[in-house]
Amino acid sequence: MIYDEPIYRPLGDCMLGVEFGDEANLELSFKVLELERLVREAKITGIVETVVSLRELALVLDRTKTTNAKVQEALDRVIAELGEVKTLPSRRWLLPCWYDDPWSSELAARYGVENNLEIVARENGLTKEQVVERHTSGEFWVVCVGFTPGCYFSAPLDPAMHMAAPKWKTPRDYTPARCLALAGFSTGAYPVASPGGYQLLGRLAVNIYEPHPRNAAFPPDGVLLRAGDRIRYRAVDALEYDRIWTEVEAGRYEYDVVTEDFDVAGYVREFGRTSATGGGVS
Repeated sequence: MIYDEPIYRPLGDCMLGVEFGDEANLELSFKVLELERLVREAKITGIVETVVSLRELALVLDRTKTTNAKVQEALDRVIAELGEVKTLPSRRWLLPCWYDDPWSSELAARYGVENNLEIVARENGLTKEQVVERHTSGEFWVVCVGFTPGCYFSAPLDPAMHMAAPKWKTPRDYTPARCLALAGFSTGAYPVASPGGYQLLGRLAVNIYEPHPRNAAFPPDGVLLRAGDRIRYRAVDALEYDRIWTEVEAGRYEYDVVTEDFDVAGYVREFGRTSATGGGVS
C-alpha cells in the first residue's frame, strides 16, 4: 500500500530514510524522485547526498552539522509541498543489444543450465523471438542505480511489456560486463564482470559504466544512468555489435539520448497505479 503519511526510518548512524509505501509500483518511484528534487532545492543543512530507491529516499547526513530530528523537521515542511507529481525531468536512452549472444550461451553451457532466453520464453509463454520483440517494444523506467557502480534496476512502463523469470538456483561466479539480464520484474545490465544469478537476455554493445570516462556522455563518476531515466533497447546483430563496440573503445560512440519532461500525470491517467511487478494496482 501507499502510506497516508511517509514513514521515517533511521538507516545506520549517518542515514535517514523516507518511505512512501511497502509495495513495488511506479507511482512511488515518481513521488520519491519529486521529493529528491524538492530536497535538493531546499538545501537542507547537513544533507550531503541523496540515494533514490523504488519506494524510499535515503539521505546521507553530516553528523557534525545536523541530527535526524532536525532533518526530519525540515523534511516535514518539504513534504507538505509535495502534491500530485505532474512531470519529471527524464532522459530517454536507446541502447543497442545483441540478444541471444554467444557469451550468454557459453555461460549457460559452462554452468550446465538451459539457454537463458529459452527459460525466459517458457516462463512467459513466448518464443525466443517474441521475448526479444516484447523487450524492444517500449520503454523501461529506471527505479534505482546501485549494487555495483552503474548497475541499474528498471521496470517496463507499459504493463503489456511485463515479463518475469526466476533467478538461477546457483548463481554464476562470473558474468561478463554489459550482459543484459532479467530477474523477477527487473531488467538490468552488469556494468562490470561480476558474479550473478539473473537470467541473461543478451549483451549491450555500449558501456553503462566507465571508471575513467572516455565518452562525453559520462559524468565524472563514470555512471551513465540514474533513477528517472528511461531506456529503450534496440536489437543488433553480430556485425553491428562489433562496429558499435569498436566506436565505444575508441571513445567516439555517440549515445542516442534525449532529455525531456516525462508526463507523469498523463501516464497515471492511462495506466493507473502501475505495479512494477506487472499490471495495474488501482
